[in-house]
Amino acid sequence: MRATPYAVLPASLLAIVLAWSPVASGAVAGGVDDASVTSTAAPETTSSPGTTSGPETTSAPTSAPEPTTPTEVRPRIAPLSSPLGQISEGVLPERGAVSMAISEELSSRWLGPSGRRAVTIRDALTGASLADRNADLLVVPASTTKILSAAAVVSALDPEHTFTTRVVSGPEPDMVVLVAGGDMMLARGAGDPEAVVGRVGLADLAAQTAQALADRGSEEPIRVSVDLSHVPGPTVLDSWTEGWVSHGYTGRIVQLGLAEDLALPFAPSPAHPAQEAAKAFREALEDAGVDVAGDSDADVPEIELGDAAASSGVSEDAASSGVSDDAASSGENDDATTTDAPTVDGPGIELAAGESAPVRDVLAHALATSDNAMVEQLVRQAADAAGLPTDRASVTDWIRQVAQEDYGVDVTGMRIADASGLSDGTRIPVAAVADVLVAGANGSHPELQEVLAAGGLPIAGYTGTLSTRFHLPVHEPAIGNARAKTGSLPNVTSLAGTVVTRDGRLLVFAMTADRIGEDGAVLEARSVLDEVVAELARCGC
Repeated sequence: MRATPYAVLPASLLAIVLAWSPVASGAVAGGVDDASVTSTAAPETTSSPGTTSGPETTSAPTSAPEPTTPTEVRPRIAPLSSPLGQISEGVLPERGAVSMAISEELSSRWLGPSGRRAVTIRDALTGASLADRNADLLVVPASTTKILSAAAVVSALDPEHTFTTRVVSGPEPDMVVLVAGGDMMLARGAGDPEAVVGRVGLADLAAQTAQALADRGSEEPIRVSVDLSHVPGPTVLDSWTEGWVSHGYTGRIVQLGLAEDLALPFAPSPAHPAQEAAKAFREALEDAGVDVAGDSDADVPEIELGDAAASSGVSEDAASSGVSDDAASSGENDDATTTDAPTVDGPGIELAAGESAPVRDVLAHALATSDNAMVEQLVRQAADAAGLPTDRASVTDWIRQVAQEDYGVDVTGMRIADASGLSDGTRIPVAAVADVLVAGANGSHPELQEVLAAGGLPIAGYTGTLSTRFHLPVHEPAIGNARAKTGSLPNVTSLAGTVVTRDGRLLVFAMTADRIGEDGAVLEARSVLDEVVAELARCGC
């Protein structure tokens, strides 16, 4: 039965919905997905114990703290009385029964015109179609585009591959160079070797550098430079509207950056993320006892790459500043001195290095939080590893090519404007998204399966962009069961992932409605899609 619509929920309950924060993934959505209804939860508070005024007074019992996150509100999953069986042992649902089970939800007016509702339900193991509505219709997929992008990334980068941030000696004796290597989640202080976000710490790189400088007997003040030539490209795509960046729905595409500078809705990234990382490294060197020349913001030639750089790769300002073409084409808007790092085989000597988490985990984090800039950055690095140009057109053509050649997707008429799903112009049928998900679920593409299993598909009601979803009683069968990638743009909502039926069969689903109403309609439409998934979880079809 259709749940009570959000529009008539008590205002207090809606406030709770809006206040819930993501858990387990450690970050809120970096993209548009569910960002409009995601905010940081209020600090946890506890009741104060009673005060004692004399020996005969006893302390009042302390009440339990109010739950503030979905994991505290949700019932805990009961221990299994017997081991789970193989998914392949689950009963395959009947096609007609599945269509009937979700028919009421799919008829909801909140999904907009019936001709713009696209749905496909597949058996994950065989790929057999169990229910379809407009499955081949070219629709706006929003961030479910990232599923195809992830498939492209793992086709060129090994899931165990890591990104190395290095410090090398510069072309002059008093210079050290911080070399970008594709890690945009550096910690300002010490790194955490067990973490995905902040695994490499600038304080650790600075300590290694300080020791290396001491070992070679360097006593003169050190100048800090940065090399941003790793996988060059603009920091902001020409297909993005200015508001996406200025309001924090996406950050800038950089190959060197601090985790603390990742964009969040209404908390945009700094204008020059690599420059902020360079300044933090400089400060870390000083804390490590290195005598660093000048002030952090003084005596440094200013480099500005304007709109011309975003479109052509090099601006007149960059050319006149003495920055190399490769460094300038990174699109970075930085104040720090920028140089090409000498190779370790040449005059430059490696002073420090740190390895990011594996691609598998970095990509899973980018998908779970729907970080638009991080997905664009990873796809750009993967295209470069495949020996291809890294401009937007080349990258998006490559994503289509991988989908067709490696995953057998019919790309007829498909248009991909960017890797993240943020740009206007992308049109992908839900059948194509489901094809890739089936390949990632049935074992035929283990590299993609690793990413999805590592958290790339958030858990319904618990992690990533699904931490604020599946919260009504009608959604309960899907909570902790379904895994899915969300997608949200103005007038668009989409959801694609996997769910296990009551009979223990793994299903793949992909759904998009790209002409929903405005204002509160997005909440209603999302809830309807969540109900569809819950019905699949209930299904003893």
